[in-house]
Amino acid sequence: MLYEPSFLMIAIVVVIIGSALQTMSGLGLAVIASPILVLINTSFLPAPILMLGCILSLLNCARYRHQLHFGNINLALLGRIPGSVLGVFLLTLLPPMLFGICFSVFIIISILLTYQQISIRHCSRNLMLAGFFSGLMGTTTSVGGPPIALVYQNSKLSTARAELALFFLIGTLMSLALLLMSGNINYYQLQLTLPLIPAVFIGFGLSLWLDRYFRQLYLKPAISIISLASCSVILLNAFL
Repeated sequence: MLYEPSFLMIAIVVVIIGSALQTMSGLGLAVIASPILVLINTSFLPAPILMLGCILSLLNCARYRHQLHFGNINLALLGRIPGSVLGVFLLTLLPPMLFGICFSVFIIISILLTYQQISIRHCSRNLMLAGFFSGLMGTTTSVGGPPIALVYQNSKLSTARAELALFFLIGTLMSLALLLMSGNINYYQLQLTLPLIPAVFIGFGLSLWLDRYFRQLYLKPAISIISLASCSVILLNAFL
């Protein structure tokens, strides 16, 4: 059996929650779902989560199409290319468990930084650096959102939603293409992904209703708490 029924329900719920949060805030699916999905099956890392994120980003690009401006993210995408290539190279050298530990630490550090009143300007240099580390983290761990989201944290919410969606769509397609060419995507991973695709659409639809009630002020603490708890579980499991 590909999924135990209880595990499948857990996976569906976390993908729905993550999809809804990402549609409303620009970030959330990989951060929320990855730690839990990896506990269910380590083969979720990284291709299946990237596939789900790619579908959600396409939906968000369609929703926020009137706010899309490719010129604002082209430097970030340019930086993502070498980061993604380096990520594929590292996948051939390092064990999967190390990536689980690394991406948990990366997420925790990123969350803590956002609560230290650190101001990261939306400028060319920061976009390039954020794109590089987003490509590196996204290709190896499927969680490439925090670096680029930090650059957009002081932007207008509608702008951040639209441009992050476009960045994630193009960026995840880059990472998936490199993973496919390097032999890091297989049929079993596709089988893991297919049952969770409806959950992405449900989460996207749910966000259309929740968006009128939720504000960014509520989303940030929710994402932080769930992410910190999930990453703590992965780190504890890895070290034990």
